[in-house]
Amino acid sequence: MTTTLKITLASILAAVLLLATELAAADQYIEDDDYIVHYSAFNSTLLTAEVAEAYGLMRSRQRGLINISVQRKMPGGPPKAVMSQLKGFTGQLGGSEIPLDFKMVEEGRAIYYLAEFLVDEGDKLNFDIQVKPTPDYGSLKLSFSQSFFAD
Repeated sequence: MTTTLKITLASILAAVLLLATELAAADQYIEDDDYIVHYSAFNSTLLTAEVAEAYGLMRSRQRGLINISVQRKMPGGPPKAVMSQLKGFTGQLGGSEIPLDFKMVEEGRAIYYLAEFLVDEGDKLNFDIQVKPTPDYGSLKLSFSQSFFAD
């Protein structure tokens, strides 16, 4: 893949992820004294075919995507993206827990963690994720529910 194509795809991915985050819900995040964890979950059909192919993601009405970014609060400045360990699952209330397999994507200074999952029209899925910014830092617990509808 050429450098120009990588830059173009990175720009498209960043724009799509930003749009998807805004569409899913404004300002979905958790935070503590040191870190901010932004998250969104959306149907994979919001991705362009080019972005999905470039990052090995499947576009389908039966696939959802969760996007998580972790930032460290910096004294006197903007937060900084950091690598983290994520472990979690999704599923319906009373149903089985399905593990999420997170893939890290680095785009310039941004770091995203993406995981795909199966979804049917009208499903309301629960998400429970442990975010560990450093091996020594306690886990931040991210839990939310979301309904999914085909676009």
